[in-house]
Amino acid sequence: MLREFTSLTTNSVPGVIKQGKKYYCNRCGNKKLKDFYRDSLGVYCRNCLVFGKSATYTKIIREQIIIPKKDKCGLTKVIHLSDMQELASKHCVKAYKEGKNTLIYAVCGAGKTEIVYEVILTALNEGKVVGFATPRKDVVLELYPRFKRDFCQVEIVALYGGSQDKGRLANLYITTTHQLINFYQFFDLIILDEVDAFPYYNNKMLEGFVQKAKKKKAPIIFLTATPTRKIQYLMKTKQLDYFIIPLRFHRYPIPVPRVSLTSATITKLNKGVCPKKILNWLESKKSTSKQVFVFVPDIKSGINLEKILKPHFTCAFVYAESPNRKQIINDFRAGKFQLIITTTILERGVTVSNVDVCIVGCDAEIFDERAIVQIVGRAGRDKNYPTADVVLFCDYYTREIRKAIKQIKRMNKMAKRMKLLL
Repeated sequence: MLREFTSLTTNSVPGVIKQGKKYYCNRCGNKKLKDFYRDSLGVYCRNCLVFGKSATYTKIIREQIIIPKKDKCGLTKVIHLSDMQELASKHCVKAYKEGKNTLIYAVCGAGKTEIVYEVILTALNEGKVVGFATPRKDVVLELYPRFKRDFCQVEIVALYGGSQDKGRLANLYITTTHQLINFYQFFDLIILDEVDAFPYYNNKMLEGFVQKAKKKKAPIIFLTATPTRKIQYLMKTKQLDYFIIPLRFHRYPIPVPRVSLTSATITKLNKGVCPKKILNWLESKKSTSKQVFVFVPDIKSGINLEKILKPHFTCAFVYAESPNRKQIINDFRAGKFQLIITTTILERGVTVSNVDVCIVGCDAEIFDERAIVQIVGRAGRDKNYPTADVVLFCDYYTREIRKAIKQIKRMNKMAKRMKLLL
């Protein structure tokens, strides 16, 4: 039996109900007939089966809870926004007041998180409940201590798989999109970060969780640096309100990556050999204070590259299933090693001050336009270190590499045209 938090009257509903000749899942919002199956007891939804059966013979208990209004919420320090950030912040508040969805399309390093502080405080000081949702656990772990540091008089809960905060009540929830399964018409405002990221992108189940978790008239503020084609279409056809920030908060351009052609890159790594161009580039970093993100297309490549580099560099490899993933990332932040080798698991949500970046095997299919732009966005984020060296090592140019470089140049050009760059 599933329990959901709601701010409405407590009741119970079947997991799946019949609507005419069709079925509807009360848990994930699925309406597609092909995603419903019949067993000996009745009909169940296959769309959200990973969470257990939601069926005509199961119940969802919706428990009413009242979130007590806090004293005047505020920030522990003054947040200095750039002119563009300030405009975007006001845009978010206006959208919230008008109850309409909006999109903040801001380049990596534009300071999207700080942009939504004002709208969060506006809602909280009205006694509302806010959900900051993101597809990835790493982003929740990154943001939770930051929000705890910056907000005062605010109860904050972090929800993700394995979280100790489950069941706790709060005014502000930082949560993975998966955890929204536990809420029904609960949030007065949802801020949806990295709306284009896996596993949220193209996931109808998670989209259903978001819609179910918010109150009917509650707006959603979408945040992205790499909008999908669908989002771009909605922007172009004016079906989605939006605000574009083409530059970073420190007003320096996004580093434009250079392409360095290598040969049989992944094949060589799997044979225990690192292409000379890559090794030479990494060697050149030894004499600098720069740390380096080294992105690889798969786990096997990462393991092999770590073996090759360990005798020469202080480094570690991290991927989604790494048992000590959090510790490795924290050690890298603390400067305990110069290189971190990683899969696309760290393409988003992780900020390190003074880094250069490279992608090894950038012609691999996993490195599409959005992934490359996000990876490049790891570099030059700190106002004290706004420039960086970014290299795409590949056997050949791909369409995605060309599109990513074109997008970065286009945003830099837009910022220059607006006379915003330093």
